[in-house]
Amino acid sequence: ASGSATPRSATASSSSRSATAAGARGRMMSAFLLSVTMQASLTASWQPVPAEDAWQRTARTSSPPRSGPTASADQAGNVWLFGGYAEPEGKPRHVVNDLLRYDGGSGWQQLQEPIDVTLKGGRVCDNRPGPRLATASCVVGDEMLVFGGWDPQTPGTGGVILDDVWSLSLTKQTWRRLAAPMPGGPASRHVVCNVGGTVILHTFRCLDSVLVWDAASETLKEQPTSGTPPSSRGLHVAAAADGHTLVVFGGAAKDGQMVNDAFALDTRSWEWRPLAAGAGERPSPRAGACAAPLPCGRGIVVCCGAEAGGEGLVPRADVWALTLDDSGGGEWSLLLGEDAPNAPGPRNAATLSPVGSGGLLLHGGWRPFVSTYGDSHVLKVEA
Repeated sequence: ASGSATPRSATASSSSRSATAAGARGRMMSAFLLSVTMQASLTASWQPVPAEDAWQRTARTSSPPRSGPTASADQAGNVWLFGGYAEPEGKPRHVVNDLLRYDGGSGWQQLQEPIDVTLKGGRVCDNRPGPRLATASCVVGDEMLVFGGWDPQTPGTGGVILDDVWSLSLTKQTWRRLAAPMPGGPASRHVVCNVGGTVILHTFRCLDSVLVWDAASETLKEQPTSGTPPSSRGLHVAAAADGHTLVVFGGAAKDGQMVNDAFALDTRSWEWRPLAAGAGERPSPRAGACAAPLPCGRGIVVCCGAEAGGEGLVPRADVWALTLDDSGGGEWSLLLGEDAPNAPGPRNAATLSPVGSGGLLLHGGWRPFVSTYGDSHVLKVEA
């Protein structure tokens, strides 16, 4: 009889393991239900900004349609937009270096007109960035930082990839060229994001590290990373999913192959992890999309971009949310299709920025080889 009895220690150990497993299953189920509930309750809508309200009456000029600029939002909900390809009606597009600001109460205003930064004798003006597109920017406190980009210069030359770093004072609206260039060399079609006060820059070179802004020295410094990083890519998008998580989505490799994978970088451990890697609906492989933090939860919003089609680039105007759960995973959900009421025309190379009303401002963009947009739309995402 005693030989068939279960030892007390074994029973306690088994009970402990069962309780631990049950607890883990419970936490996983809670995280799953939270994610499902969040996705099921998210609603989104487009609201175009009327053309007569988009520009301040006091503006000296209005901005032509443009693609490929960079835009960043400050804490007051203003959107600051710089550069890009401008395409005035009836004229060829050209790269610019003007500065615009969007205020939800009064619309867009052009604060600085485009200028030629090359002076007589070939000297380059040092108090304004030169024309560029495919650059990256973010706001930190009272300044907007602009990193690198591409100046196409004379058509057919290929232009020049840039490595300069600039700071714009948002109160004075004056520029400073910072002494240290981007480490590793020039870069364009990259992303930069302010994640809980940490500025992180990701380029096609960032396989086992990222670049982090050091405000004291006004330099970018290499930060080693671990885990499973994104493959080398450009024309991808990034946004802060919460105060310590950077999410990167999509883009294209140097050979033009587009992807639709997503990765999260935890700034507490500097470890990458893939997101939503299993089966399920997700955005198509695309490049030149735009992204912003999810206004009502942990995650990001992705919209627009261009797919690779049989006869060239195919622009999109769908809207997706990638929500994160407490277990470290993520799940995609389609918020709006291209036939949604008031949906903007399909485009890539647009900007998407938080605005003071709690919405996201979409501006400009390009319908490949058809037209350049100069319109603005507010995307509302609510739980």
